[in-house]
Amino acid sequence: MFKRSLTYINPPVLRRYIIPVAMFALLFCLPTPVESQDMFIDDTVNISAVTVTAPAPVRHSPFSVTRIDSVTLMRYQEDDVATLLKSVSSISVKRYGTNGLASVSMRGMSGNHTLVTWNGLSVTAPGPGQIDLSIVPVFAASSMLITEGGSDLQDITGSIGGKIELLSEPSFRGGTEGSLTLSAGSYDDYASSLILRSGNEKFSANLSLWGSKATNDFLFVNNNGPDGSDEERRTNSASASGGIMTDLAFRFRKSALTAHFWYNDSDRELPGPVTTEQQDYGETQKDRSFRSVIKYSVAPGRLKAEITAGESYDINLYNNEAFAVSGDNRSEIYMLKTRLGYRINDKAEIIFIAGDEFQRARAISYETTYLRNVFSSSLAARYNPVKRLKLIMEARQTVVTATTSMPEFTVGATYVLSGDGRHVIKSSMSRNTKLPCLNDLYWIPGGNPDLLTENSLGGEAAYSFLNVAASGLRNSVDITIHASRVNDLIQWVPAENGIWSAENISSVNVRGIEARTGIELPVNEGNINAYINYAFTRSEVASSDIPDDVSVGKQLPYAPLHILNINMNGTWRFLRAGVTGVYESTRYTTSDNSEWLPPSFIADVNAGAVLKIRNSTASLDLKVNNIFNTPAESVQYYPMPLRTYTLKMNLTFSNRIKGL
Repeated sequence: MFKRSLTYINPPVLRRYIIPVAMFALLFCLPTPVESQDMFIDDTVNISAVTVTAPAPVRHSPFSVTRIDSVTLMRYQEDDVATLLKSVSSISVKRYGTNGLASVSMRGMSGNHTLVTWNGLSVTAPGPGQIDLSIVPVFAASSMLITEGGSDLQDITGSIGGKIELLSEPSFRGGTEGSLTLSAGSYDDYASSLILRSGNEKFSANLSLWGSKATNDFLFVNNNGPDGSDEERRTNSASASGGIMTDLAFRFRKSALTAHFWYNDSDRELPGPVTTEQQDYGETQKDRSFRSVIKYSVAPGRLKAEITAGESYDINLYNNEAFAVSGDNRSEIYMLKTRLGYRINDKAEIIFIAGDEFQRARAISYETTYLRNVFSSSLAARYNPVKRLKLIMEARQTVVTATTSMPEFTVGATYVLSGDGRHVIKSSMSRNTKLPCLNDLYWIPGGNPDLLTENSLGGEAAYSFLNVAASGLRNSVDITIHASRVNDLIQWVPAENGIWSAENISSVNVRGIEARTGIELPVNEGNINAYINYAFTRSEVASSDIPDDVSVGKQLPYAPLHILNINMNGTWRFLRAGVTGVYESTRYTTSDNSEWLPPSFIADVNAGAVLKIRNSTASLDLKVNNIFNTPAESVQYYPMPLRTYTLKMNLTFSNRIKGL
């Protein structure tokens, strides 16, 4: 049986599609300040100019949180979220070629152990338990938060690997601004986007439209060809996508109202694996997503209340010509969540959160349409017993369609070692759960309705240094050590009759080190900044219910032991340039570690110029991907392109008054 669509958990395949472009959207929205990691009272340390930032509330969180700011997102605005994460973080990205299914591995766990949210709404599809990040544009967010591990309990459902939050934050500044971007690249890769923003102190509006298409018949190296290693051209790999997003926000005296709408459409041909020869099954896939979120918040005095409602509707149309397989797979999520916070005094605060998420999914391999309701409530307490010490305790209970799962908790502490705020130590401990996805429960054949909820217990300890000199020089160092045990891990294993089925088979030990260091140096009429991300992750099977299981003691498939990410960028007068390098160590492709992908290092460079004319700017940038022409595979038998080129032009205008 071929399982290639996202609904099947394996990679998608799509034919070329011309995107319809007649869409309108107007909604009311005003995102309130981000608070999911705003654990403590802000301090006076200002590091807003760092490319990958860590504002004080994020830096003082007792567990690992990283913010990717709008400046970084702008550099990758024509890319998808998978490309962004691979380029600027130490997260491992698993990708079936350039436009196949893309998922992430956080702290050694698979893609369905990562929760992805958009303005508080889960966009993780309930069927496969993950989202294809290759069809999520960077345009979907104005900033992004990455939480490693499952310590954050402020969502309705939890995660074990980590969480990625896509945020659309308003700008309450006077005036109007717009941005038009056009790009062209190798293999007929064309993209365009238009962003319009307007507002004042009480109102903010944003409209974003984008579209792209590519023939994508790139060159790659087939190392297993019948005549030895040879360059070939990819077939059945064209793609097209487009979408629209609107954000509107209203700010009142003590309350705020926000609303967001997002429509995304993609059509792809999905190339087959490359073994001795390139396989072509004529697979195609269309993905359409409709999402909306409305949030209202009010803060009279010490009480703060917030209510959020959202819905997500995903359509996945899959076709395999070679085996005459086609499917219409759909899923829906409806969410309602309320949050009540009360500040007892300057040192203590309590927060209560309750939410409900209704899920519906159908697939060609489901017996019927399946429904699931998830309700959870959580209570958090935050306390500053002394000026530099900050404590947090959180607990969450989840009820899934009349079945209660194991309670979750997080306890943590942050201590500022020095009065200037430069040195911070912190630690946390948590117990988390992860629900089986609907495919694991109901897929025919092999689904198992009796699966247990996966659970983990672990902790982390971290040190953070941040220095901002009077000259403008900024440098930072963050080091985190983490360890956890994951029990009742769900895996698909073959039975005696040869049919694969989902079972709670293994326990996994995860331990590792994460490090980030960055520097920003102002120079005459310019700026230089650089940062390095590194992650060492040992994620190995500790025990198994399978007799003589050869995977015990082995690293989980596609979880690299080492990841190193290097970014350097510089500006001087009207010129700018940058380089990105990503190293991944050996990635095992089988559970017994008998097969693997070799280590890889991929480097990209870019250079450009920016011209300013009054309130307008024009920029032109050239980017070279894989500058060393390195043959590489993210997933075995799915090669990535050799060297490619992209030329991007951007025009921006603004009538904002300077200083507002």
